[in-house]
Amino acid sequence: MADQEVEEVEEEVLNGASLLASALKSQGVEYMFGVVGIPVIEIAGAAQAEGIKYIGMRNEQAACYAASAIGYLTGRPGVCLVVSGPGLIHALGGMANAMSNCWPVLVIGGFK
Repeated sequence: MADQEVEEVEEEVLNGASLLASALKSQGVEYMFGVVGIPVIEIAGAAQAEGIKYIGMRNEQAACYAASAIGYLTGRPGVCLVVSGPGLIHALGGMANAMSNCWPVLVIGGFK
């Protein structure tokens, strides 16, 4: 039976993080700012695999301000990746700034 080996077809695994990263890339997102934690680390990895540049920040507020600045400069949504709870609360300052200036920003907060 050595001559009749069955070729295994490696299937691409599609999970939520890959789907989200692919959707962001198709919308023209080039940069993602954030503070990774256990709930969102898969999203950061999938974004990098799609070619999105991930820039790690020291705190969520700075990440959201940076994402809103990229939104202002490029006209495309800047993305901020944070963990839920305190991470999302810390991003509120940047979200309020982006809203008051009408700058496109997308904040992704995760919970596992």
